[in-house]
Amino acid sequence: MRDYFGSNEVISELRDDGILVLTINRPEKRNALNGVTSAKMEEIINKAEKDSDVRVIIITGAGEKSFCAGEDLSELSSTGECQTVMEHGFGGLTNRLCPKPIICAVNGTAVGGGMEIAVSCDIIVAVKGARFGLPEVKVGLIASTGGIVRMARELPRKIAMELCLTGKLIYADEAKEIGIVNYVVEPEELMNKAIEIAEQIAANAPLSLKITKEIMHVAPSMSVDDAMRYSDVAYRFIEKTQDGIEGPLAFMEKRKPNWKGK
Repeated sequence: MRDYFGSNEVISELRDDGILVLTINRPEKRNALNGVTSAKMEEIINKAEKDSDVRVIIITGAGEKSFCAGEDLSELSSTGECQTVMEHGFGGLTNRLCPKPIICAVNGTAVGGGMEIAVSCDIIVAVKGARFGLPEVKVGLIASTGGIVRMARELPRKIAMELCLTGKLIYADEAKEIGIVNYVVEPEELMNKAIEIAEQIAANAPLSLKITKEIMHVAPSMSVDDAMRYSDVAYRFIEKTQDGIEGPLAFMEKRKPNWKGK
């Protein structure tokens, strides 16, 4: 494991198996992001996107109480202007279609921008007792960096409305029931579970993962016919790639495939 362009407030370590673990390290601020922290996350993920050594990204928070409390409101500008939304959104993530799979390991409360980061990830593993919510309406703001939009797209309308209009927090078990969270685990099992999933994903072909994510992202906004055509074009492309040839060959030869990401 080696440092991957990290800092004191954003610890970033790349494992030998290609799993990049990014930890928001501001536990004294409940891991709330300021401009510097958000910019560092943007920088790290930008680099990881283009790095073939990075196969899967895990994002978590330091400590046992908070994953991320959103924006550090104590560092708002005098005009109330947000300092933490980068080119690719809050924490460099909420307005990004990252080609690498991202797992969120929620170690505690994920509220406001913290929840927006979590739901922008592909898979969420949360500890028992973790809470989720978009309380921006309680302080005269809105969850503008993807929270409202993703709730509207991914949850039944009435459930999404209640969460967004009340600003209430829900526990991880309820979040799992309504489809926000994939797994709820004991605190000591959080990273083990996240890494287990990451290892399963990292064993697959990088191009297949990238294109699968793209299709899943665009398909809901397309007609079924258009989505099927998009998927067919993608298949015809990928079957001619090095990995598209290597995978079936390795299967027939009963060996582990040697993925090139090409």
